[in-house]
Amino acid sequence: MTLKEIAEKANVSISTVSRIINSADDNFARKEVRDRVWSIIRETGYLPNQSARELRKNEKLDGEKIHTLACVFGRTRNAEDNPFFAQVARAAEQQALRLGYVVTMSYSVFDIDNNASAQRFGGVKTDGALILGRFDRDMFKFFERYYKNIVFVGRNPIDAKWDQVICDGYAAAKTALEHLISYGHRRIAYIGETQNEVRYSAYLDAVAEHGLEHSATLTASFAQNSAGGYAGACFLLENAKPLPTAVFCAADVMAIAAIKRFSEKGVPVPSEISVIGMDDIELAGFVSPMLTTVRIPKVELGNVAARTLIDRINKVHKLPMKIFIPHELIRRESVGAGYIVDIGSGI
Repeated sequence: MTLKEIAEKANVSISTVSRIINSADDNFARKEVRDRVWSIIRETGYLPNQSARELRKNEKLDGEKIHTLACVFGRTRNAEDNPFFAQVARAAEQQALRLGYVVTMSYSVFDIDNNASAQRFGGVKTDGALILGRFDRDMFKFFERYYKNIVFVGRNPIDAKWDQVICDGYAAAKTALEHLISYGHRRIAYIGETQNEVRYSAYLDAVAEHGLEHSATLTASFAQNSAGGYAGACFLLENAKPLPTAVFCAADVMAIAAIKRFSEKGVPVPSEISVIGMDDIELAGFVSPMLTTVRIPKVELGNVAARTLIDRINKVHKLPMKIFIPHELIRRESVGAGYIVDIGSGI
């Protein structure tokens, strides 16, 4: 398979395929075009140089074999449901391709519902696997049975002797909460999951440390997706009396949906209620008001994870590594003043 053949199959130009493959932030071309091109790459095992293409045709070149990886989503059914891990996966796929590896298998732990499906997914031989996001403990045996080389990518470390690439979700959540507090907010709500969730732990700790108002009506425990964000905003509108002056949402998709619900009820953001998210997904900068959030560096997570996995495969290191990637506060328009009114309008 060549760039020309991929372009013909995807019904785009050769330059479009090349720029999609080499895009630094996976933003070139429309999403449906990008997804179509990468689907063809996975299906065909395309590698971006002549020797790799010969390797694919002949299976062996100077005693080497085709190098392939698997990508497993740990807490979402597919990439469409989770734009954060979708971008991490795409960055990892791009980095792997640059290093001569192809991600030929991509699936979710939710796809493994019986022994037959476990054998179907696990039985596809690859050199290693990237595990994106949390998963149930009973999946450990599955991963360690089928994959010799594993890198976990997430917001907090797990108890496993694997390489791990982490952006500290607890610290990132504290950054979001400290930002709200610095703007005078004393009645802050939380929308997100609560069980075994470090972002919720950070919320509780910040409330306790600063002596903030707190009650059960300020905690909206819902799945961390768009539907959960919308439902969480409904919960606060119906139960939190008075309304909080600010809301911390555990993910941007929740924050965007919550802003939509507040707007529908005539509660403007940020003049009556501030909203801050976490992740900095692509849409965060295009909603109105633009979402203030904590950026988790998705491209860097994917790049480092792919390189770490390939280094593990090539025995560059032997001990399990934990690599921490820093987060960053992104100031936009959805946070305004709480009780301190002389700070300014929104940021």
